[in-house]
Amino acid sequence: INAEYGGIENIRNLGCWIREQHNIPAISSFEGQNIHVMDDYWHRSDPILSCAKAAAAEGFNVFAVSNQGAQLGGECFTSCSAAKDFAKYGHKRARCAAGTGGYLSMDVYSLDVVTHLGCIKNTLTGYAIPDMEASHPALFGQPHNRQYAIEKCAAVSRSKGYTVFGITKGGRCLSSGDAYTRYNKIQATTGYGANCQNEKGKSNTL
Repeated sequence: INAEYGGIENIRNLGCWIREQHNIPAISSFEGQNIHVMDDYWHRSDPILSCAKAAAAEGFNVFAVSNQGAQLGGECFTSCSAAKDFAKYGHKRARCAAGTGGYLSMDVYSLDVVTHLGCIKNTLTGYAIPDMEASHPALFGQPHNRQYAIEKCAAVSRSKGYTVFGITKGGRCLSSGDAYTRYNKIQATTGYGANCQNEKGKSNTL
């Protein structure tokens, strides 16, 4: 079980995603809209940090960087709906390098600071917290093979206004508006001491 809060202290990579299709970007460019991204992004010395600062200043929790395959710099993409929109075009053809995207591709980052609340047993039939799988493109596919499972679950939960989420079976994302209440009920009954692996739960823990 994890809780997430906004902040620039931890910048987490959410993976490489398709930046746009038919000239329509998944996330809007934020260039020129904040003091941290007023310079020429082709020559920006630290495009990830610059974009992170711009996003944080606006209260946005997800941002992306893309340098079109160049060796230096990187354009900044962010918006209030970035957490919901970043995965809309998928990732199968995306190619990124050095954390700054690539041609028609972008490296996506989250500013959410995730606090691990503990490992608990799932004592209910089904899932103790509602299943979020397939509710967002970032949660498509087999969860046990998912890269950045915690970070993606945090971003999707945040996009829906949820602040607590759980990971079970090595990557399956669980969250809801009452997730913390559900967590407290289970924790009060079973306590801690359940066996989780890499903070991603097991078959009967989260």
